Amino acid sequence: MMIRKTVAVVALGLISLTACAGTPESKPVAQQQENVVALGVAEIDDLGPVVTDVKGFTLYRFDGDKPGESTCDGECAATWPPATVADENFTVNGVDEALVGTIVRKDGSRQLTVDGLPQYRFAKDGKPGETKGQGLQGKWFATGKNGERTRLAARTGVIAGLGAVLTNDAGLTLYRFDGDKPGESTCDGGCAATWPPVSVEGDQPRVKGVDPKLLGTITRADGKKQLTVANWPQYTFKNDTKPGEAKGIAVPKWFATATDGKKAQQNKAIALTSATVKDLGVVATDADGMTLYRFDDDSANPPASNCSGECAVQWPPAFVSEGFQVQGVDPSIVGTIERDGKKQLTIAGSPQYLFSGDKVCGEAIGQGVGGKWWATKADGSRAGQ
Repeated sequence: MMIRKTVAVVALGLISLTACAGTPESKPVAQQQENVVALGVAEIDDLGPVVTDVKGFTLYRFDGDKPGESTCDGECAATWPPATVADENFTVNGVDEALVGTIVRKDGSRQLTVDGLPQYRFAKDGKPGETKGQGLQGKWFATGKNGERTRLAARTGVIAGLGAVLTNDAGLTLYRFDGDKPGESTCDGGCAATWPPVSVEGDQPRVKGVDPKLLGTITRADGKKQLTVANWPQYTFKNDTKPGEAKGIAVPKWFATATDGKKAQQNKAIALTSATVKDLGVVATDADGMTLYRFDDDSANPPASNCSGECAVQWPPAFVSEGFQVQGVDPSIVGTIERDGKKQLTIAGSPQYLFSGDKVCGEAIGQGVGGKWWATKADGSRAGQ
């Protein structure tokens, strides 16, 4: 491959969605000229530096592929358009040239590879910087600048009775082990099979809603990096199968990890906390980790709800009891209003609701409904705005 180091002239690095459908007549659209920029790098919130195409759109890698081989054709390629170039006459910015190559697809187009893995866009990313394809099906990940998967090492979730805890990118609870020492794991063999160590890909742990100063890594005997929080090695538990579970806390010496790295403690009085929800960042949740919402037709000053009747069936008010406790939200902005003889929670004056369409913790299906309903950020503002 000839990669020229002269001043770049921008040209298209991707074929259109129609051309990516895998038809025999598909041809790359990139112009036949020298000095075409094919790849760049952009800093994405929470993910760090990721590889992009010439227009700044995020590029992804697929766990179903093999080095030098794409398994994404037909409808798959329509959803995940391959990143292509006209020939090997291109340059890259911010990516090690030695990591970059190309393969020839079945339709004859030339697809870019980074560290051997074919590169794709996601059709639903509408503008540069979007990462709507991140983590889809547990197999698609934005490509890090060294070709690695940009998996989050830690984010936040909620466990009923424990409040906010750390989780991995799939929402499974993270644990710490009293048998370890700070900076040292003693869990190997059968122990590590039951308590899989949390692996870190790339140079630094990627996190969302977690203080990065708490994070580090240790190198295990197999050469893999394991996440540490407040210097304690982190694990998941094989019997936890979905977000919100923390079955491991019943095992002696094992504790769910709180957001500050300490042992999560039982506190059934917590009624309001916060967690990382999808691409909305850290939002307010109830004690079970269910997303809280605010309504544009309500009043925050003075606090007043305008959602009743059928509205309140679809958007149940978030009620709290006397003496409720708050975690992960500034208590000074938390209050209540009287409603039906109960107390409805308010954050920064805005009454709070659940959404009947959300069935499990971590969902935010109510986001943007009617252009008036929005998940509530931990500071009381509208998420995604």
